[in-house]
Amino acid sequence: MVSPVDASGRFHQQVLARLQDAPDQVAVVEGERRITRRALYDDACRLGSALRQRGVPSGAAIAFQLPNWVEACVLNLAAVLYGFRLVPLLPMYRESELTTILQACRPAALFLPAEFRGLSYPDLYGRLASVPVPVDSVFVVRGSDARYGAYEDLLTAVSHLAEPTPASTDAVKTVLYTSGSTGRPKGVVHTDRSISALIDCVRDFWGLTPADVALVPSPVAHIGGSLYAFDFPWAIGMRAVLMDTWVPERAVDLIEREGVTFCAGATPFLDGLLKAAAARNSRLPSLRRFICGGASVPPGLVHQASERFTACTVSRAYGSTEVPVICPGVRTRADALFGATTDGECAADVRILGEDGRIVPDGEPGEIVVRADRMFQGYLNPEDNADAFTDDGYFRMGDIGRRVAGRFIEITGRKKDLIIRLGENISPLEIENLLVQHPAVRQVSVVGIPDARTGEAALACVVLHEGAQFTLDALRDFLAQQGLARQKFPEYLRILPALPTNAIGKVLKRELQIIGRT
Repeated sequence: MVSPVDASGRFHQQVLARLQDAPDQVAVVEGERRITRRALYDDACRLGSALRQRGVPSGAAIAFQLPNWVEACVLNLAAVLYGFRLVPLLPMYRESELTTILQACRPAALFLPAEFRGLSYPDLYGRLASVPVPVDSVFVVRGSDARYGAYEDLLTAVSHLAEPTPASTDAVKTVLYTSGSTGRPKGVVHTDRSISALIDCVRDFWGLTPADVALVPSPVAHIGGSLYAFDFPWAIGMRAVLMDTWVPERAVDLIEREGVTFCAGATPFLDGLLKAAAARNSRLPSLRRFICGGASVPPGLVHQASERFTACTVSRAYGSTEVPVICPGVRTRADALFGATTDGECAADVRILGEDGRIVPDGEPGEIVVRADRMFQGYLNPEDNADAFTDDGYFRMGDIGRRVAGRFIEITGRKKDLIIRLGENISPLEIENLLVQHPAVRQVSVVGIPDARTGEAALACVVLHEGAQFTLDALRDFLAQQGLARQKFPEYLRILPALPTNAIGKVLKRELQIIGRT
């Protein structure tokens, strides 16, 4: 093991402290593999040294398109130790996204799985229209391909271990990609300082300690998954249990086997876990916190999960890749009502603005803008920063919301998702929150589609419970019973087998709008 050296980056200092404290403690679990801090550190030093020997300097980007595997944790730690900027890529990305991202980042090395979910990633990379990364800088993980190098060979071919040379606190730590509202991926730049501030916030709010164990089903290329898998084991000292594919029954097994205390994920994760635990008649007694966000979260689901998981504080949360966990949820089960009906307690400098740009009174809806020490440094492409911030430096979230009880935030709609019918703004989220309470409705998403008479019309896309029936008349009758204004009733209904979602469970409304036009 290379002798640890001090550094200016705070995260690196935390790594050194954990190594000194308990080097043989298990930090990451993946399947039957249990990886200690010492093993992770040693592999990261070998990987960082190998990249150094290949001429990769501090500040250079290294990218990976890996699922939730131990190797991704090693890559992150190597980037921290040797001052590389990490560019995680979601396994769902294909030729279009990869070409755009890799041309923007120009990584000095790229790591791909040999195969995942039936897809050959070397073949995928070979189909790119342009080749942003040289062939000799592409490495295959858990397998081999004659066209590219192998991750294992890279580790074993190191002639000597280089001393770690971490970057400064304000240097770029990671570039995370989000689709945003532009239709193309945008690079979100975070530093050691902003990620450390994020960790401080959630550690204190959620009461996390080294005794906690996190189940990580969210992709490690997403802000949530990367935080729990990469940062928690070192900055907090807790163990991370990785899942590369979400299988609710398997999640129940892991929670019971590993004594998992913490989990976070989008609505499908909580819904699946609840059903799998109920089928096994388990209350998952070790689980003490579940954070649900990234997509619309029905209040009824939070209530049901709270009733099933009697030791767990279940709540919605609110944030983005640009400004993570603006609202980390609620602190205790005593605030269960707010955990279900709001998006959590505000833990950042949030302003809610009216159309005139002035702050609105509590309880009134408006545009959400936010500023926090964990806020990103800006987008990698300077053009993406245009109109993203207010004149005084607040980030425009693109959401409409209101304050509740002075300290909670409730999201009432997306600014860009608003349906403008005959000049009136209609919030799809308001309609969705009502329709999901209908006994026939399993999932629902409401989108606007062009209409010659009204400008836009509302289309309700619905997934039904097995054997259920649902009609447009039934939809309208139910909304009338709920007291919704008739001008907000959807004009169209489409029954679908499933809603299109991205890797973290967020509904892809653009695809639904395309469906609505056909």
